[in-house]
Amino acid sequence: MSLDLIRDILIATVPLLVIFPTLFAFTTWLERKVLARIQNRVGPNKVGVPLTRYGGRLSLFGLGQPLADGIKMLFKENIVPRDADRLFHLLAPILALIPAMLVLCFLPLDFPWINDIQDSVKAFMLDGAVIFFFAISGLNTLAVFMAGWASRNKYSLLGGMRAIAQMVSYEIPLVLSAVVVVMMVGSLNAAEIANAQAGWDWFVFTPWGLAAFVIFFIASLAETNRSPFDLPEAESEIIAGYFTEYSGFKFALFFLGEYIAMFAISGLAVTLFLGGGSGPGVAMNLVDQGLATERWVTVSAFPGLAVIWFLVKIFAIIAVMIWLRGTLPRLRVDQLMGFAWKFMLPLSILNILVAGFAWHAEELGNIYITVTTWVISLAILYGAASGLNQLNRPNVRPREYKYAE
Repeated sequence: MSLDLIRDILIATVPLLVIFPTLFAFTTWLERKVLARIQNRVGPNKVGVPLTRYGGRLSLFGLGQPLADGIKMLFKENIVPRDADRLFHLLAPILALIPAMLVLCFLPLDFPWINDIQDSVKAFMLDGAVIFFFAISGLNTLAVFMAGWASRNKYSLLGGMRAIAQMVSYEIPLVLSAVVVVMMVGSLNAAEIANAQAGWDWFVFTPWGLAAFVIFFIASLAETNRSPFDLPEAESEIIAGYFTEYSGFKFALFFLGEYIAMFAISGLAVTLFLGGGSGPGVAMNLVDQGLATERWVTVSAFPGLAVIWFLVKIFAIIAVMIWLRGTLPRLRVDQLMGFAWKFMLPLSILNILVAGFAWHAEELGNIYITVTTWVISLAILYGAASGLNQLNRPNVRPREYKYAE
């Protein structure tokens, strides 16, 4: 391996290992503040910058709270149950974090300093980047069950089994909603999918893309164990689920891995449906490189604008996740599984057929087929909404009084 290749790999990966953990710290603070406002509380407001010279403290709205929590986790005692499998108990949080960090490399983030490195180093330039994303992110399921089994705790094992059933069930509609985009673009390359939405031609503005985005978003909530699909760590039922027996630095790794997975799945949603880094001030030009090869080049009003728009869209999706956590109640296990197999899976398969009709409508230029695709897509969204409404409807029979008279 040459020194130039090593340099290119470091340039492409190190910024991801620095930027997203920093954004993780800010996101934890943001989530706690937003949830506090929803619940009519104040949230973190004490930890800040000490001003010893003036005998005071600059709280900065509690922005120092994530740093204080991180230091606390580093120095807390690492408690391992006596009967636990120590090797797998240690490997589980590491295995939960590493795949979440790896899939970040498959997001088409055009940092200004990586334009001159080799395309072979850029993971998002791979022809099968979307497949690699789902394959690597699937390792998180193994880490969750490993944590539940190695703890030798019935609550941890129950949380791990719930996580396995939930992730496997919702991964199918998650992949099928991405298949719609891959089918329409004709490529598994993440960069080509983002470039196909240059300008304002985002797939979310199409009938099949809107339905696929809603399905993808709901499934991503279940994949990342976010409310209302947070049954694997339901505090009111199984204490903390699969990481009940974790503390200190190991717990911090699980916490970091969960939020990095949120960034990764939101970044994939931005790539597939929201145009990647496209936005005001960003344009995509197709440049001829000779030898019958062409390449998309990002032209921004100033360097890094495409990355800023990409991160803004990620935070918009995460903001909706935070809002749902403070709004919706947790589902039961039977409701969770029934919604996946009875509603999400059939609707995602139907949406593939809608995308096929839409493709033929574009080829034929038939307005009637276009209107039909919009009607079917709206019916899919209505089916998803009615399914959620049916799950939240209490199934209580009226009491019968046999001897009332």
